[in-house]
Amino acid sequence: MLDSLRINTVCRSARCPNIYDCFSRKKCTFLILGNSCTRNCGFCAIELCNDPQPPDKRELFDIKEAVSRLGARNIVITSVTRDDLSDGGAGHFADCVEILRDKAFALNIELLVPDFLGRKDSIEKVISSGPDVFAHNIETVPRLYDRVRPGADYKRSLGVLKLAKESAPHLLTKSGIMVGIGEERKEIYETMNALRDVDCDILTIGQYLKPDSGCLDVEEFLRPGEFDKFSKWAEEMGFKKFSCSPFTRSSSLE
Repeated sequence: MLDSLRINTVCRSARCPNIYDCFSRKKCTFLILGNSCTRNCGFCAIELCNDPQPPDKRELFDIKEAVSRLGARNIVITSVTRDDLSDGGAGHFADCVEILRDKAFALNIELLVPDFLGRKDSIEKVISSGPDVFAHNIETVPRLYDRVRPGADYKRSLGVLKLAKESAPHLLTKSGIMVGIGEERKEIYETMNALRDVDCDILTIGQYLKPDSGCLDVEEFLRPGEFDKFSKWAEEMGFKKFSCSPFTRSSSLE
């Protein structure tokens, strides 16, 4: 179905090694704003392109058709990063929600957005479209940002989540962390605390798996007991929902 509708998913475009687990449970994360990215994060296999194609609204109607065929009620929409666009693609996200909010659908829509270079108007545009969950992944601890997320900024990403909550206090906010790329346990704890300080409601923590030979190496495979510890921390910190396990991905918690 994805092939026939020419729909992009982050599962395939990013060559996620977890794809077989998710697809076997009929789970995927739709990818909008094309199939190439203006950044080159160390953990992601999506193609780098500094001059990608303009947004194509047809992809949003194709996603709507896929949702209809699947009978889905919980969907996650994410995108490549589009620093080339004046609004970072925020308008395309808003259009996507508007198209999906049809009378025939009773959908729970989660938007997993890039940082929009911290633009307040872009963040507010996405929020005003009415998603049920506003997600932006912090991905890793601040010490590793230069290596893991070149072009991104730890404080800016925290600021995105903070602004979202301040703009719409009722809106659920969500973030995710990958582990196994060189972070220390203390740094994970501090990053979790920083997310709670900006009133982030939902947290996911999963094991990083290398998707491509050009991506960062896995430095550690954490034992399941370590993820149990993260879950305990999340509960103590007051996250409303959390999922911490080797196979957890940022879009796997509804």
